[in-house]
Amino acid sequence: MTFYEVLQESFNNVTINQLALRGFFAFAIIILGIAFGKLVDLVFRKIIRKVEINKHIRNSFIELFLLVIRWTIYITFINFGLNQLEIPVISDFFSSILITIPAFTGALLLLVIGVGLAYYLRKIIKNSEAKEGEIIADILFYFVIFVFGIYAIWLALLPLNSTTTHSIIIVLVAISAAGVIFYNTKKELKKHNY
Repeated sequence: MTFYEVLQESFNNVTINQLALRGFFAFAIIILGIAFGKLVDLVFRKIIRKVEINKHIRNSFIELFLLVIRWTIYITFINFGLNQLEIPVISDFFSSILITIPAFTGALLLLVIGVGLAYYLRKIIKNSEAKEGEIIADILFYFVIFVFGIYAIWLALLPLNSTTTHSIIIVLVAISAAGVIFYNTKKELKKHNY
């Protein structure tokens, strides 16, 4: 059965009045979700101003955090609204699409946290002035980014099946490792003027 036939069969079971009423409720839920998302954003902005978090964290990271919160609320309400239509073909189609957006934003947030932690640990080790501290700092830096990167990729690819996810992760790990080795070798050669 084709997509068009399934969609047509779904509409055969619903009258125009039922569809209009469900559409009205779906639209109302989506509008409520947008208003709620903006309200939560406003409340978080007031809390951030009052606690003065922007003195400790960059504004771009705060904006990213607020964007993730706001869009998570929007997506949740859009999904509720589409489920209100009670047309399985449309609900399933949009649910499968909408689940990827929080996965990507979660992966991005995880990557940002990993990079921040990696830079922080590298700075601490370099400031300790330990013997061979720069090499240890670089190894730890790449290791933390590697671990957070793997989890971010896994989270971003969560909607795909596990075989595809594992294959993509293996290929990306190999490419990343080759890139890190090439970059560090080039940096060391440049340092010694070769």
